[in-house]
Amino acid sequence: MSTAATTPPAPERPLPTPTRESQPYWDGLREGRLMLQHCARCGKARHYPRPVCPHCFSMESTWREAPLGGRIHSWTVCHHPFNFFFKSMAPYIVALVDMDAGVRVNAPLRGIAADALKIGVPVRLAFEPVTRDVMLPYFVAA
Repeated sequence: MSTAATTPPAPERPLPTPTRESQPYWDGLREGRLMLQHCARCGKARHYPRPVCPHCFSMESTWREAPLGGRIHSWTVCHHPFNFFFKSMAPYIVALVDMDAGVRVNAPLRGIAADALKIGVPVRLAFEPVTRDVMLPYFVAA
């Protein structure tokens, strides 16, 4: 029997599980585009994707490409990640951004120090390839 310690396997990165409603959003990210769901009745954009419009309760929607810019609404510095995969990245920033398209999106923020952050700082959405099929969003300085 070997006395050498074995290294535990690295934790797996959590990945999204697309739904019928969210698949066009994930397909858009994979193509480097932000696709937003719009209500076919009242026309309002909604994010996160879901089957019912929160404004008029219509179940009909269309998808449109949206601009990638926005401004920081809020942020948090994560010192204790919710998932072991992110432990080596801590501390990291997750930003809530008012997108120019009229929705709020939260995603990691990279390349801006926490002490330089202010509400209203312009940012843009970027895309991180994670697997052949999955691209995840993050924000960078505009």
